[in-house]
Amino acid sequence: MKRIISLFALALLTATAAFAQEDILAEKTVQQEVKPYKVYCEIVSYVRGLFSNKTNVELDFGQYASWWSADRQLVDENGDAISFNSMLDAANYMGRRGWNLEECYIIQNFNKGDSGDPQYHWIMSKEITDPSQITEGLRTKGMNKY
Repeated sequence: MKRIISLFALALLTATAAFAQEDILAEKTVQQEVKPYKVYCEIVSYVRGLFSNKTNVELDFGQYASWWSADRQLVDENGDAISFNSMLDAANYMGRRGWNLEECYIIQNFNKGDSGDPQYHWIMSKEITDPSQITEGLRTKGMNKY
């Protein structure tokens, strides 16, 4: 009889230890926090239209885009290009979606002696914990294709 009670107690201790170990592992998994990391985006704005004071922008997250297409053009949920009053307006739009301005520069493209068309480039950054957060709240023409 003592042997049966001893075996029962040993089995009970083994089961309790196994459940305790599972709880400890589950708690460690919950405690492991994903560390945020910084990602970047480039906003590019080209010369405004001849009869317009609005500007359209392209976003580069490092995604694939065809050389000749407008895959990176920022669009609304209907796929229509979003126009901004200025690059600052576009930066404010991005800021509302968690992006921070890092750097600005202009590239002047000269064609056969003209005064050159400026391209405005603004580098922005954002802290994320999951890659799906990069484009959160944003859409480009290329995203509408898939």
